[in-house]
Amino acid sequence: MRILTWNINGVRATKAPLKQVLDSLDADIVCLQETKVTRDQLDEASAIVEGYSSYFSFSRVRSGYSGVATYCKDGAMPMKAEEGLTGLLTNQKEADIIGYYGDQTMFTEEELRSLDKEGRAVITQHAICDTNGKERLLAVINVYCPRADPEKEERKDFKLRFYRLLQARAQALVQAGSHVIVLGDVNTSHRPIDHCDPDDDIEYFSENPGRKWLDQFLFDPHQTEDSGGTLNPNNQSDASSGQLDTSLNSGIQNASEKEPTGGHFVDAFRFFHPTQRSAFTCWSTVTGARQTNYGTRIDYIFANRDFLNQFQDCTIMPEVEGSDHCPVRGELACTVVPAVKCPALCSKYMPEFAGKQQKLSVFFTRVKKGEVGEEKSSQDSVSTSQSSYDGHSESETCSQQSSSQLWESNSIKSEGSSVMSTTKQSQSRTSMKRTASDPAGRNVKKQKTDQGKQGTLLSFFGKKTKVETGDRRKANMSDIPKENPEADVKEDAVHDNAISNQSVNSSNTTVDSDDSKAKGSKDAENGKSTAETKPKQNQAAFWKTVLKGPPPPPPCKGHKEPCVLRTVKKQGPNFGKQFYVCARPQGHASNPEARCDHFQWVSRGKDKL
Repeated sequence: MRILTWNINGVRATKAPLKQVLDSLDADIVCLQETKVTRDQLDEASAIVEGYSSYFSFSRVRSGYSGVATYCKDGAMPMKAEEGLTGLLTNQKEADIIGYYGDQTMFTEEELRSLDKEGRAVITQHAICDTNGKERLLAVINVYCPRADPEKEERKDFKLRFYRLLQARAQALVQAGSHVIVLGDVNTSHRPIDHCDPDDDIEYFSENPGRKWLDQFLFDPHQTEDSGGTLNPNNQSDASSGQLDTSLNSGIQNASEKEPTGGHFVDAFRFFHPTQRSAFTCWSTVTGARQTNYGTRIDYIFANRDFLNQFQDCTIMPEVEGSDHCPVRGELACTVVPAVKCPALCSKYMPEFAGKQQKLSVFFTRVKKGEVGEEKSSQDSVSTSQSSYDGHSESETCSQQSSSQLWESNSIKSEGSSVMSTTKQSQSRTSMKRTASDPAGRNVKKQKTDQGKQGTLLSFFGKKTKVETGDRRKANMSDIPKENPEADVKEDAVHDNAISNQSVNSSNTTVDSDDSKAKGSKDAENGKSTAETKPKQNQAAFWKTVLKGPPPPPPCKGHKEPCVLRTVKKQGPNFGKQFYVCARPQGHASNPEARCDHFQWVSRGKDKL
């Protein structure tokens, strides 16, 4: 039997088909975390995979957040399956619930619901046959523990409460006689050996509340002297498959003397590889830390002590890409006895995937023939009254439009005869179209369609321009004081005489202008080309200075390579500021291929640094 855990960072974001991904992992039970899919977003390709049965837990808080899923091969089909840790998300009347929820008196019902509504746990129970030929029960708890945001104190408490709930459920299942495997993303690195750079916070590294919980939840069969993974002198070698029983028995014997230092579960990877360093399962994708293996080990496979003798190995698979985490796989000597039928939580029983979708006709009630005739007649009467109503409103609209046009013609008439004549012509054309009789049998919908075709957008602009011209002329004439009407008549006469004199003078100078036209045209063309070239050159120079782009990045101090530009996104006094850092991936300070310590602020509003 092989069991695997992997934070996939989006089940729908896999580059290859999901079946191909599951087959490549080569495991009987695949537990995925951070599926980032809600109940309504689950598609058939993710829910129904040939050769597997799937069991999901969805976030009820927001979409694209958390979520876990367990995929079991048909040869490892579970007997029972349950969503969540509290039992509040399951129907207690169903026969395939797992039960045994432990002591929940320390939680309120509201708190229990809040801990379970983020879609962080799925439990499957299998029948197994161990190496002794005995058939036992195995509960697999697939869990995605919360991350404690340093800036949100309430999330820190939420994470610890979730840890306590998980421990209560796991221990209750063990006490009920079932073997238990707890696996998934725990979001806490246990010891300094599980962290890429613990020296930064070595003083309070072990004081972290999450690490303290792991100390009392886990039991170390090797009884390490320090937190760095150094073995006790009595047991220096790694546990192999042949030494597994001896190491386990000696560990349990030592633990009986110091029971407060250990719990009921064992870290399977550290049991087989207690001193292996740089064994990480999570890396930052922002800094490219996976290239330098600068990460943490926060993905685990925990097993209860009595079941650890069935494990043969536990390995990390950093070669599997596609997420910021890598899978962790455990190999066991026991075999799975598949169930005859999938439990009710299986995705294939969901209505949209069960092949029992309701037909569209189900949503329409059957009506008798008599009722159909009555309904049709009532619809006809309603449509008739509606058409008459629409006709009445249309006539009112036409009358309103004609009255507005009449007012417009009267206002334009005062501005001049030319404008008034143009307006009258357009009004006559419009009125002819509006008063034209429609053919018989034309419906209301057709009338509305044709009504929208009366007139064009250009005609409205034309009318508006003429009216505005008249308004301006009227406004300009209103600025001239009119004290005496006779003075206006005299001014008009003088104006007419000036126009006549100007026409005579222009006729006398026509011959002279014709002689100099050729010469003047050449000079005008040359001047025009020069005048057009200078503004274009000035505009090009202006935009080059404005849109010249950011300055080139400076070289880093360590590698003399161009830096990369970053922006501060953390809330605080430096929020939004930009800075330059080394372009290489983040790594340990002793690694020459890793990022150097170059840091340089970008001054705002200035080109220089």
